[in-house]
This record gives sequence, C-alpha cells and structure tokens, in this order.
Amino acid sequence: MGDLLFATVNLARHLGTKAEIALQKANEKFERRFREVERIVAARGLEMTGVDLETMEEVWQQVKRQEIDL
Repeated sequence: MGDLLFATVNLARHLGTKAEIALQKANEKFERRFREVERIVAARGLEMTGVDLETMEEVWQQVKRQEIDL
C-alpha cells in the first residue's frame, strides 16, 4: 500500500498537481456525496445500517449523476 501511495504522489508531482490538495478535494467530494446518500436513504424511510449494497450503489450513482447534471 505504501508503494502505491508513493507512486501516486510522484505521479501528481509529475503532473504538476499538489497531492495533498488533490486528496483534500477528493475527501470533500466523497463526504458531500455520502451526506447526500444519507439524506436520500433517510427520505426513503430507511436507516443506513439496514440498506443493502445494491441499494447503496443505486443511490450513490444517483448522487453522482445529480452532481454531473448541475
């Protein structure tokens, strides 16, 4: 795992990207999407702990599509 992280940081540097900032932005995007997944699941009257993987994936893809459509 360490080798993968090291290679990723080197690739980012090669591309002129600041790896730390890219990771922060990726984490922010994931958190934003996950909060929206939680909101949709709750709106369906479900709890996150009881949602099966198929439903979770469906909602995740829905959230991603909504972001693209904005």
